[in-house]
Amino acid sequence: MRITFVYPDFESLGVGYLMSVCRTAGHETEYVHYRAEDPYFDTRNRHLSFASVARAVADTRPDVAAFSCVTDNYRNQLHVAAEVKRLRPEVLTVFGGVHPTAVPERVLRRPEVDAVAIGEAEISFLEFLRRCPVRGGRVGLPAGPVKGLVFKKSGNRLGRLEEGPMVADLDSLPFPHKAPIVSALKDTGTFYSIITSRGCPFKCSYCFNSYCMHGRGGLSLRQRSVDNVIRELVWARDRFPLKYILFTDDCFTTNTRWLEEFCGRYRRELGLPFWCLTHPLYLNRDKIKMLKRAGCNSITIGVQSLSEEINARILNRQSDRRKIAEDIKTFKEFGILVQVDHILGIPDDSLELEEEAVRFYAENKPDILSVFWLTYYPRVAILDIARKKGILTGQDIDRLEEGLKITPGNFHLGGSVRDSKKFYGISFLLNTIPLLPKFLIRLLVRTRLYQRMKIRNFYLAVALPRVLISVKNKRDIIGRSNIRRFLDKWLPI
Repeated sequence: MRITFVYPDFESLGVGYLMSVCRTAGHETEYVHYRAEDPYFDTRNRHLSFASVARAVADTRPDVAAFSCVTDNYRNQLHVAAEVKRLRPEVLTVFGGVHPTAVPERVLRRPEVDAVAIGEAEISFLEFLRRCPVRGGRVGLPAGPVKGLVFKKSGNRLGRLEEGPMVADLDSLPFPHKAPIVSALKDTGTFYSIITSRGCPFKCSYCFNSYCMHGRGGLSLRQRSVDNVIRELVWARDRFPLKYILFTDDCFTTNTRWLEEFCGRYRRELGLPFWCLTHPLYLNRDKIKMLKRAGCNSITIGVQSLSEEINARILNRQSDRRKIAEDIKTFKEFGILVQVDHILGIPDDSLELEEEAVRFYAENKPDILSVFWLTYYPRVAILDIARKKGILTGQDIDRLEEGLKITPGNFHLGGSVRDSKKFYGISFLLNTIPLLPKFLIRLLVRTRLYQRMKIRNFYLAVALPRVLISVKNKRDIIGRSNIRRFLDKWLPI
C-alpha cells in the first residue's frame, strides 16, 4: 500500500516514526511538505496554494493520505485534504496528531476526513492498514473497528473514542525516516532533532499532557535505552551533515541514572554540542556539570510563572524561586547558555505579579528570556478554570475545537488573552531584560515608565530584542540559525 504523509512548516518526529514503521511493514511511503506560516516570526506564505499542495499529494498516487495536525495547522491540513478529495476522491484521508486526539469526534465530522487516529499510532495505524481491503485496485475502510481509530462507514461512525495501544518498549521502534523531511526542509541545515523519551512527568494545565495521559496504565513516561539513542545519533552522523543536536524531550533530565550513563557515552562517541529542555525540579549542580562535560552549550528551563499561587492553583506546577535563581547562576558558571520560558496572561495574572517577575529576572538574569502569551488549546485543563472565571465562553471553546482563533494574537504576542493591552509594556520589558543594565530595569519598574512602551508590532516587540541577543551572544547557535532561516525563506534577495 502507498501512504503519503503531509505536514507543513516544520519537522514532525511523529511523522518520521510513522513513515519508518510503515516502511518496515512493507508499505511504500511518500512525503509532501509545504510552507504555510511561521509562528516564530509571525509570517504567512501569501503565495500558498492548497490546490498546488494537493496536486503534489495526488501526483504520488497514494492509497492513503495521512495528515498529522496540531491545532495551529489543523485548518490548513483540512484545506489540503479537501483538495485531495476533489482530485482523487478514492484516496482515504486519515487525520492524527495532537488536535485530532483532543477532539476526534469533531474532526471525523468533516467531509474531507475518512478516519481519525487517536493518540500514538505506530501500532494502531499499521493495524488499520492491515485491515483495509483492496478491491479492484482501490483501498477501502476496514469492516470492523480498530482500537485507536475511528472512521466513517455507510454514514455511521465505527470505533470507540479511545487512544490506541502505546509502544511500551521504545527501543523496538525503527529510527525515524528523516531523508525526505531533511530534503524538504533545507533550513534544518546541520541540526538534528531527536527524542529520547515519550511523555512528561508533569500535567501542566495549559499543555496537552493534561488530558492525554489518562488511562495509560503507567505507560505515560517511557525512555529509550542509552544504547538505542547513541546508535541513532551515530547512524544519523553517517547520513546527514549534523553539527548540532536538539533533544526535544519534554524534560530531558528526569532520570538521573540514565543521564549519567548517557552523558558519559555521548561525550566519548559523539561530542557534538547540544540543546535540551528541562525543569528546575529535575536539576542540580551535578547534573548541570554532567551536561556541560557531555557538550551541552544551551538549555531551556520552563519557569512559566514566578507566582507560587498561580503555579499551584492555575498551572498545576511546582515552583521554587530560590532553586531557579541557583540554577541560572550554575548554568552561567559552567558557560551554558540558559533560556527561561515565561508565560503572560494566565488567569489571575496581574501587572504587580509581572513587575515582581521583572525584579527577579533583573537580579537573576538568564541569557534569553522567552516570553510566551497564554494560548488556549482544546481539552486542556486550564479551559475549565478560564470558563469558571468568565474568561472563556462555550462559543470560544467551540472555536478552539474547530482550530479557529478566539483573538488575533499568537503565542509570541497577544496569545488568547483578551485584555492583552495592559501587558504589552511589561512584555517588551521582559523580552529586553537580557540587554538592559539592572539599574535601568529597576527604574522602569519603579516609575512604571515601561507602560509607555506598549509596542504591538511583533518585529519591534519580540523579533528585534531576540536578534540583538543573538548578535551579542555567539553561543546562541539556535537563535542565529533561526535568523538565517528567516532571511533565507522570507526575505529572498
